[in-house]
Amino acid sequence: MKKILIISTISASFLCATNGDHLYGIGAKPRALGGTGIANFIGSENALTNPSLLNKSQTQTEFSFGGTSFLSNVKAKTTAGNGTDGMITFGSGTKRTSDEGINVIPSVSIMHKISDTCTFGLGMHGTAGMGTDWRDNDTPFQSDINNPTLMNLGLFNMRSSLMLMQFAPSYSYGTKNWGIGITGIVQYGSLGIDFDTYDPNNGFAQKHVGSGSSNDYGFGIQLGGYYDIKEDLTFGASYKSSIKMNYKDQISKASQTFGLDYTDDLEQPAEYGIGLSYKYNNFTLSGDIKSIQWAEAKGYSNFGWDNQMVYALGLEYATQNYWIGIGYNYGENPIKNNKDTTLTQTGISTKGDTLNLFNYIMFPAIIEKTYSIGGGYNFSKKMSMDLSYTVSPTVSKTVSANTLGVGLVTTDHYQNSVNFAVRYKF
Repeated sequence: MKKILIISTISASFLCATNGDHLYGIGAKPRALGGTGIANFIGSENALTNPSLLNKSQTQTEFSFGGTSFLSNVKAKTTAGNGTDGMITFGSGTKRTSDEGINVIPSVSIMHKISDTCTFGLGMHGTAGMGTDWRDNDTPFQSDINNPTLMNLGLFNMRSSLMLMQFAPSYSYGTKNWGIGITGIVQYGSLGIDFDTYDPNNGFAQKHVGSGSSNDYGFGIQLGGYYDIKEDLTFGASYKSSIKMNYKDQISKASQTFGLDYTDDLEQPAEYGIGLSYKYNNFTLSGDIKSIQWAEAKGYSNFGWDNQMVYALGLEYATQNYWIGIGYNYGENPIKNNKDTTLTQTGISTKGDTLNLFNYIMFPAIIEKTYSIGGGYNFSKKMSMDLSYTVSPTVSKTVSANTLGVGLVTTDHYQNSVNFAVRYKF
C-alpha cells in the first residue's frame, strides 16, 4: 500500500503578510496611508521604502519606535470524496481554524541630518512572515464511528513558521529638488517545519517530521531617488535587491515527503517601484506601484508563485498639531491555481495538486485588498504619536488536491492590525 503524507511547510510565527508574505508599510503612518512611501516623505521609516527621502526631513534628529499588533484568521476545509488506498476509504474531509492568535511586530528607526545635503538613518524592523498552526484538536486521520474503514483526513498536526527581521543602515544625499539614497540590508530569518505522517504499511503508525527551526542571515541593498517636478509634486523610484536565504534541512526534508526534490533556498525577492506625491494646501495624495519578483526568487519559484503587482494609495490631511489619513492597498494573488499533471517522484500525486495543498493550506498568501485609517497628534514640538488600523476582508479560494486524497481545498483568510508609533525629534 502507498504511503500517504501531508506536510506543513513554510509559513510564520507571526502571520503578518499582505503582499505575499511581506508586511506592507513599515510603521503606523505608512500603514495608515496604504503602505505608500516611495515618493511620500513619512520620516525615519522611509529607509526601507525610498532612502533618498530621508533628506527631506526638516528635523536635525528623529527617533521612532512602535509596533504592529496583528491578528489573522485562516480557515481550511477539505473534501476527501471517495478516494481509497486499498485498505481504507477516505470520507468527508475536515474543517480547521489555524491557531496563530495575536502577534506583535516591532519597528525602531532613527535618522540624523549630517548636513543640509546628507542624512544618515538606521532601522530595525519586522518585515515579513507567514504562518499556520493546525495542531489544536487535530489528528492525521479520524475514524467514522459508524464505519471503521471510512477515514476522514485531518491536517496532520501541522505547524510551520517563517519570520524575517531587517536591520537597515541608510544614507541619503540631496539638494533643493532632488535626492538619491542607499540602504544596506542585513536580514535575519528563521524557518521551522513540523508535521506528522501516516503510513498504512507500518501498522497505521504516525511519524513526526521536524527538528526545530533553522536560521540564516542574508544581505541586500535598497536604492532610491526622488525628483520634485514642482514644489508640491514629487516623483520617486526605488529598487530592492533579492536576498539569498537558506534554511538547513527544512524545505528539502519536507518536500521529499511529496516526492519533490527541492533545496533549502528561500530567497526574498527583488522589488521595483515608482511613486507620486502631490500636496495641495493641507492635503497630500500619494500613490505607489511596485512589482515583487516572486517568480524569480529561489524557493518561491519552485512553489509556483507568480510575480505580483502592488498598487497603493494614501490621502493625508495635516495641520501643525495633528494629521489624519486613509489608505488602500491592492496586491494581486501571487499563488496560481496550479494544474500541472506531472507525477511527483513518489508517483502518487500530481505536482499541481501538491503545490496547491502547500500554498493554500500551509502558505495562504492570498490576501489582496487592505483598507486603512489612522491619525497622529503632536504633544509638543519634540514628541508625537501615530495610530492606525488596517483590515483585509476575507478572501476565499478553492483549488484541487484530489491526487493527495483530500479532494478540494478551500482556504478562507482574514486579517486586521492595530499599529502605533512614538516619534521624538531633537
